[in-house]
Amino acid sequence: MKKIVFTCCVLLVAGLAPTAFANTTTPQSVETAVREYFADIPVMIEIARCESKFRQFTDSGNVLRGGVGGQMIGVFQFFDRYHESSANALGFDIETLEGNLAYARHMYDSEGTTPWNSARACWDVPGLNASSQTTVAASANTDAILREKIALLQQIITLLQALLATKQVV
Repeated sequence: MKKIVFTCCVLLVAGLAPTAFANTTTPQSVETAVREYFADIPVMIEIARCESKFRQFTDSGNVLRGGVGGQMIGVFQFFDRYHESSANALGFDIETLEGNLAYARHMYDSEGTTPWNSARACWDVPGLNASSQTTVAASANTDAILREKIALLQQIITLLQALLATKQVV
């Protein structure tokens, strides 16, 4: 009798688990996660929209696989042959939403949007890349200004040291 009850419980839980899991991985919840994770890089949000329509999983709860032969994985559609072992070596499981997002950020940080250039016509929204370039240019200008200020401060320190040296002689 215990075996029958246990078997019924396992079957009941197994039947409900995919439904519960699917509810936490809806395209809307994935989209929310992508938008929060890449709030600082809007172009990545557009890339996720184009690559997978904000889906990490299929309706049945399996990892989304697309492209020719189903070799592209998850929300950012990483080609498994080229990216899965590299991602794993870095500690990212691209079959999970968290791992796919983290690896996408790693790829963006190291290569920009280049890994997704094949879909550029879909995600290259005017203004997104321009704002990124503006941010980079502004950052470069800020760095140049800071270097000038440091150089001026070093000159002031040198002059103050010279002034102190002349006062000590007197």
